[in-house]
Amino acid sequence: MTPRGRGAGAVTLKDVAAAAGVSVATASQALAGVGRMTEATRQRVQQAAEDLGYLANALARGLRTGRTQALGVHHQSAAQSLATSYFRDFLAGAIEAAHRHDHDIVVLSSDTSRPRTTAPHVDGVVVVDPIADDLRARELMELPVPVVAGEHVPPEMPACTVVAADHATAVRSLLDVAAAHGARRPFLAAPDRHSGWGNLLRDLVRAWATERGTTPVLVDTRFGERDVARHRALLEPVLREHPEVDLVLCASSFATQAALEVLRATGRRPGVDVLVAAGADDSGLLEEDPPVTAIELPAHDLGVACVERLIEVLDDPRGPGPALGTVRTVPAPLHLRASTARPLPGPAGAPVAVAGRA
Repeated sequence: MTPRGRGAGAVTLKDVAAAAGVSVATASQALAGVGRMTEATRQRVQQAAEDLGYLANALARGLRTGRTQALGVHHQSAAQSLATSYFRDFLAGAIEAAHRHDHDIVVLSSDTSRPRTTAPHVDGVVVVDPIADDLRARELMELPVPVVAGEHVPPEMPACTVVAADHATAVRSLLDVAAAHGARRPFLAAPDRHSGWGNLLRDLVRAWATERGTTPVLVDTRFGERDVARHRALLEPVLREHPEVDLVLCASSFATQAALEVLRATGRRPGVDVLVAAGADDSGLLEEDPPVTAIELPAHDLGVACVERLIEVLDDPRGPGPALGTVRTVPAPLHLRASTARPLPGPAGAPVAVAGRA
């Protein structure tokens, strides 16, 4: 084929489809990286487009469809959150998925203390970790554009489409391991009611304790708090007041580190007379003695899944309505380590396999 320059007339998608021997719809899907077709067909369309010098006129398409081909990502205090591997990995996954569909990713302004003065110029928004007292998140979720929440939404926030890590499966597995080792009185430190993640963790631990005729000890933390000393000041009086606690589960690695310090200071032996686990894994938990059992939060995969879901909603001819309130989950692996490996003193169940440090 001889490439057609501008002087020969603009190459259209119809030209590409004819050259590749496919329909216009198939050519469009092949170039967007979506649709069901063989890899050979997709490559044939892409090669035809390259040979013809075809370049989709995104501006003209946007004027026709109203689409900007840009997706917004919001996280409270986004600049500071880039210091965390979780948000970096989530953003990398979101960018990877968006680029597959030839969309741009825009990190939105995240000043939680004041409202926006303009609406973002994007087709849809991913709100990472929606927090009820985040003013910007609430504003975005009330916009007339599709919104996908990257984690569970607190009940007082507007309904939207949700993609979340499968905390339920991982936490139940962890609690069952603890029960097999004799644990009966759990302690949970999790983000307060403003966090859908924190609400879910509390519901799971309460249900597990109720099934066993016991009551959990619950402490509310502030979402995003990364100061170990502040966590320790919050957890210490409660752990001292409840020496009967035999399973300590903290949502974050920072709270987990604080709990370990408190337990040791009060004469407890983590992994021996009290089991310890974290709801979010971190490399530092492997360096603890003993290494701490933790749930891996699949940030990259979650970023991919949120963008894929948002584009799916945008492309649905029925509009965003059918997706409202739906929840899809991404697996969250549970890494069992020495902090939950040994039966507690007294009657216990059968031994449970434990993952090593690697």
